[in-house]
Amino acid sequence: MTGHFKTEAIVLKSMDYGESDRIITFYTLEFGKVKGIAKGARNSKKRFVNNLEPFSYINLLFFQKQGRDLVIVEQAEVIRRFDTLTADLERFAFACYCLELLNEMTLEEQKNIKVFELLVKFLIMLNGGAGIKTIVMFFQIKLFSLLGYYPHLDTCIVCKNIPTDDNKVFFSTARSGILCFVCGDQEKSLIPVSQGTVKFLILAARIDIEKAERIDMAEWAAKECEKVIGDFIIHHLGKELKSKKFLEKITE
Repeated sequence: MTGHFKTEAIVLKSMDYGESDRIITFYTLEFGKVKGIAKGARNSKKRFVNNLEPFSYINLLFFQKQGRDLVIVEQAEVIRRFDTLTADLERFAFACYCLELLNEMTLEEQKNIKVFELLVKFLIMLNGGAGIKTIVMFFQIKLFSLLGYYPHLDTCIVCKNIPTDDNKVFFSTARSGILCFVCGDQEKSLIPVSQGTVKFLILAARIDIEKAERIDMAEWAAKECEKVIGDFIIHHLGKELKSKKFLEKITE
Protein backbone atom coordinates (compact mmCIF):
# COMPACT_ATOMS: atom_id res chain seq x y z
CA MET A 1 0.00 0.00 0.00
CA THR A 2 1.09 3.57 -0.68
CA GLY A 3 -0.07 6.72 1.07
CA HIS A 4 -0.27 8.70 4.29
CA PHE A 5 -1.67 6.92 7.34
CA LYS A 6 -2.53 7.89 10.90
CA THR A 7 -2.95 5.51 13.82
CA GLU A 8 -2.41 5.11 17.54
CA ALA A 9 0.91 3.45 18.36
CA ILE A 10 3.22 2.34 21.14
CA VAL A 11 6.96 2.71 20.59
CA LEU A 12 8.57 -0.71 21.08
CA LYS A 13 12.14 0.10 20.10
CA SER A 14 14.21 3.09 19.04
CA MET A 15 17.76 3.10 17.70
CA ASP A 16 20.08 5.71 16.23
CA TYR A 17 20.75 5.57 12.51
CA GLY A 18 23.37 7.61 10.72
CA GLU A 19 24.21 11.06 12.04
CA SER A 20 20.73 12.38 12.74
CA ASP A 21 18.05 9.76 12.05
CA ARG A 22 16.38 7.07 14.14
CA ILE A 23 14.88 3.71 13.25
CA ILE A 24 11.70 3.14 15.26
CA THR A 25 9.62 0.00 15.78
CA PHE A 26 5.97 0.65 16.62
CA TYR A 27 3.04 -1.54 17.52
CA THR A 28 -0.01 0.16 16.07
CA LEU A 29 -3.76 -0.11 16.44
CA GLU A 30 -4.53 -0.26 12.72
CA PHE A 31 -1.49 -1.96 11.17
CA GLY A 32 0.15 -4.16 13.80
CA LYS A 33 3.93 -3.88 13.96
CA VAL A 34 5.47 -1.18 11.78
CA LYS A 35 9.10 -0.12 11.34
CA GLY A 36 9.95 3.37 10.23
CA ILE A 37 12.67 5.96 9.90
CA ALA A 38 12.36 9.34 11.59
CA LYS A 39 14.63 11.63 9.62
CA GLY A 40 16.43 14.23 11.72
CA ALA A 41 14.86 12.91 14.92
CA ARG A 42 18.12 12.95 16.90
CA ASN A 43 18.47 16.68 16.33
CA SER A 44 14.78 17.57 16.51
CA LYS A 45 13.82 20.10 19.19
CA LYS A 46 10.15 20.45 18.26
CA ARG A 47 8.95 17.86 15.75
CA PHE A 48 9.88 14.63 17.56
CA VAL A 49 11.33 15.76 20.89
CA ASN A 50 10.94 12.91 23.44
CA ASN A 51 7.99 11.49 21.49
CA LEU A 52 9.77 8.49 20.01
CA GLU A 53 11.19 6.92 23.16
CA PRO A 54 10.19 3.35 24.11
CA PHE A 55 6.83 3.09 25.95
CA SER A 56 5.54 6.31 24.33
CA TYR A 57 1.82 6.12 23.49
CA ILE A 58 1.34 8.34 20.47
CA ASN A 59 -0.74 9.35 17.48
CA LEU A 60 1.52 8.37 14.61
CA LEU A 61 1.43 9.88 11.12
CA PHE A 62 3.54 8.11 8.52
CA PHE A 63 4.02 7.74 4.79
CA GLN A 64 4.41 4.34 3.22
CA LYS A 65 5.53 3.58 -0.30
CA GLN A 66 4.87 0.13 -1.68
CA GLY A 67 7.99 -2.02 -1.88
CA ARG A 68 9.91 -0.19 0.84
CA ASP A 69 10.75 -1.86 4.14
CA LEU A 70 10.61 1.30 6.26
CA VAL A 71 7.81 3.83 6.47
CA ILE A 72 8.64 7.53 6.80
CA VAL A 73 7.64 8.90 10.20
CA GLU A 74 6.13 12.33 9.61
CA GLN A 75 4.61 13.23 12.98
CA ALA A 76 4.28 11.81 16.49
CA GLU A 77 1.93 13.39 19.03
CA VAL A 78 1.95 12.05 22.58
CA ILE A 79 -1.32 10.63 23.88
CA ARG A 80 0.11 9.46 27.19
CA ARG A 81 3.50 9.21 28.83
CA PHE A 82 4.43 6.46 31.27
CA ASP A 83 6.84 8.42 33.46
CA THR A 84 6.87 5.91 36.32
CA LEU A 85 8.36 3.28 34.02
CA THR A 86 11.39 5.43 33.32
CA ALA A 87 11.79 6.52 36.96
CA ASP A 88 11.46 3.07 38.57
CA LEU A 89 14.30 0.77 37.46
CA GLU A 90 12.48 -2.48 38.25
CA ARG A 91 9.33 -1.47 36.37
CA PHE A 92 11.51 -0.18 33.53
CA ALA A 93 13.29 -3.55 33.29
CA PHE A 94 10.03 -5.51 33.20
CA ALA A 95 8.53 -3.14 30.62
CA CYS A 96 11.60 -3.52 28.38
CA TYR A 97 11.34 -7.29 28.70
CA CYS A 98 7.66 -7.37 27.70
CA LEU A 99 8.12 -4.97 24.79
CA GLU A 100 10.99 -7.09 23.49
CA LEU A 101 8.83 -10.21 23.81
CA LEU A 102 6.04 -8.59 21.79
CA ASN A 103 8.52 -7.38 19.19
CA GLU A 104 10.08 -10.83 18.80
CA MET A 105 6.78 -12.73 18.64
CA THR A 106 5.04 -10.58 16.04
CA LEU A 107 5.54 -10.06 12.32
CA GLU A 108 5.20 -6.71 10.58
CA GLU A 109 1.86 -5.44 9.29
CA GLN A 110 -0.30 -8.11 10.90
CA LYS A 111 -3.13 -6.18 12.52
CA ASN A 112 -4.27 -7.41 15.93
CA ILE A 113 -6.39 -4.89 17.81
CA LYS A 114 -6.62 -7.09 20.90
CA VAL A 115 -2.82 -7.27 21.18
CA PHE A 116 -2.62 -3.47 20.95
CA GLU A 117 -5.30 -3.06 23.61
CA LEU A 118 -3.50 -5.58 25.85
CA LEU A 119 -0.24 -3.65 25.47
CA VAL A 120 -1.85 -0.31 26.37
CA LYS A 121 -3.63 -1.76 29.43
CA PHE A 122 -0.42 -3.46 30.56
CA LEU A 123 1.62 -0.25 30.38
CA ILE A 124 -1.07 1.75 32.18
CA MET A 125 -1.22 -0.82 34.99
CA LEU A 126 2.54 -1.20 35.31
CA ASN A 127 2.97 2.57 35.32
CA GLY A 128 0.21 2.97 37.89
CA GLY A 129 1.81 0.89 40.61
CA ALA A 130 0.13 -2.50 40.11
CA GLY A 131 1.87 -5.61 41.43
CA ILE A 132 4.69 -6.17 38.98
CA LYS A 133 5.17 -9.92 38.70
CA THR A 134 1.49 -10.87 38.46
CA ILE A 135 0.84 -8.21 35.81
CA VAL A 136 3.87 -9.32 33.79
CA MET A 137 2.83 -12.98 33.92
CA PHE A 138 -0.69 -12.06 32.85
CA PHE A 139 0.68 -10.06 29.92
CA GLN A 140 2.85 -12.91 28.68
CA ILE A 141 0.12 -15.55 28.98
CA LYS A 142 -2.50 -13.38 27.29
CA LEU A 143 -0.05 -12.46 24.53
CA PHE A 144 0.59 -16.15 23.80
CA SER A 145 -3.15 -16.74 23.66
CA LEU A 146 -3.90 -13.81 21.35
CA LEU A 147 -1.09 -14.82 18.97
CA GLY A 148 -2.20 -18.45 18.82
CA TYR A 149 0.63 -19.96 20.87
CA TYR A 150 -1.37 -20.82 23.97
CA PRO A 151 -0.58 -24.35 25.26
CA HIS A 152 -3.10 -27.15 25.86
CA LEU A 153 -3.80 -27.13 29.59
CA ASP A 154 -7.29 -28.56 30.13
CA THR A 155 -6.45 -32.25 29.66
CA CYS A 156 -3.41 -34.50 29.36
CA ILE A 157 -2.11 -34.28 25.78
CA VAL A 158 -1.38 -38.04 25.80
CA CYS A 159 -4.33 -39.82 27.46
CA LYS A 160 -6.81 -36.91 27.13
CA ASN A 161 -7.94 -37.35 30.74
CA ILE A 162 -8.49 -34.45 33.14
CA PRO A 163 -5.79 -34.67 35.86
CA THR A 164 -7.11 -35.03 39.40
CA ASP A 165 -6.54 -32.15 41.80
CA ASP A 166 -4.38 -34.16 44.19
CA ASN A 167 -1.72 -35.05 41.62
CA LYS A 168 1.06 -32.96 40.15
CA VAL A 169 1.22 -32.68 36.38
CA PHE A 170 4.06 -32.03 33.96
CA PHE A 171 4.41 -29.28 31.38
CA SER A 172 6.03 -30.07 28.03
CA THR A 173 7.35 -27.11 26.04
CA ALA A 174 8.01 -29.34 23.02
CA ARG A 175 4.42 -30.61 22.96
CA SER A 176 2.95 -27.32 24.18
CA GLY A 177 0.76 -28.81 26.88
CA ILE A 178 0.46 -30.77 30.11
CA LEU A 179 0.87 -34.46 30.82
CA CYS A 180 -0.77 -36.18 33.76
CA PHE A 181 1.33 -37.83 36.46
CA VAL A 182 1.02 -41.29 34.86
CA CYS A 183 1.87 -40.24 31.28
CA GLY A 184 4.66 -37.87 32.25
CA ASP A 185 6.32 -39.84 35.02
CA GLN A 186 8.83 -41.61 32.75
CA GLU A 187 9.54 -38.78 30.31
CA LYS A 188 12.50 -36.41 30.47
CA SER A 189 12.74 -32.64 30.00
CA LEU A 190 9.35 -31.98 31.56
CA ILE A 191 8.55 -29.29 34.12
CA PRO A 192 6.64 -30.51 37.19
CA VAL A 193 3.87 -28.08 38.10
CA SER A 194 1.02 -28.02 40.58
CA GLN A 195 -2.64 -28.05 39.61
CA GLY A 196 -2.90 -24.57 41.13
CA THR A 197 -0.32 -23.26 38.68
CA VAL A 198 -2.17 -24.83 35.75
CA LYS A 199 -5.43 -23.23 36.92
CA PHE A 200 -3.70 -19.84 37.12
CA LEU A 201 -2.37 -20.20 33.55
CA ILE A 202 -5.87 -21.05 32.33
CA LEU A 203 -7.45 -18.18 34.29
CA ALA A 204 -4.91 -15.62 33.10
CA ALA A 205 -5.69 -16.40 29.46
CA ARG A 206 -9.44 -16.07 29.96
CA ILE A 207 -9.96 -12.96 32.09
CA ASP A 208 -9.10 -9.33 31.40
CA ILE A 209 -5.63 -8.23 32.47
CA GLU A 210 -7.25 -5.43 34.50
CA LYS A 211 -8.44 -8.11 36.95
CA ALA A 212 -4.88 -9.33 37.55
CA GLU A 213 -4.52 -7.16 40.65
CA ARG A 214 -7.15 -9.26 42.40
CA ILE A 215 -5.07 -12.43 42.03
CA ASP A 216 -2.87 -13.31 45.00
CA MET A 217 -0.14 -15.79 44.02
CA ALA A 218 2.01 -17.78 46.41
CA GLU A 219 5.75 -17.40 45.85
CA TRP A 220 6.19 -21.06 44.88
CA ALA A 221 3.37 -20.81 42.32
CA ALA A 222 4.92 -17.67 40.84
CA LYS A 223 8.24 -19.48 40.42
CA GLU A 224 6.53 -22.40 38.67
CA CYS A 225 4.80 -20.00 36.29
CA GLU A 226 8.03 -18.16 35.56
CA LYS A 227 9.76 -21.46 34.72
CA VAL A 228 6.96 -22.58 32.39
CA ILE A 229 6.75 -19.19 30.65
CA GLY A 230 10.53 -18.82 30.35
CA ASP A 231 11.02 -22.25 28.77
CA PHE A 232 7.99 -21.71 26.53
CA ILE A 233 9.49 -18.47 25.16
CA ILE A 234 12.89 -20.03 24.48
CA HIS A 235 11.25 -22.98 22.71
CA HIS A 236 9.21 -20.77 20.37
CA LEU A 237 11.83 -18.09 19.72
CA GLY A 238 14.85 -20.40 19.73
CA LYS A 239 16.70 -17.98 21.99
CA GLU A 240 16.52 -16.08 25.25
CA LEU A 241 15.39 -12.46 25.18
CA LYS A 242 18.28 -9.99 25.39
CA SER A 243 16.58 -8.03 28.17
CA LYS A 244 16.28 -11.17 30.34
CA LYS A 245 19.81 -10.83 31.75
CA PHE A 246 19.26 -7.17 32.60
CA LEU A 247 15.97 -8.06 34.26
CA GLU A 248 17.56 -10.84 36.31
CA LYS A 249 20.34 -8.51 37.43
CA ILE A 250 17.84 -5.88 38.58
CA THR A 251 15.61 -8.33 40.44
CA GLU A 252 18.20 -10.67 41.99
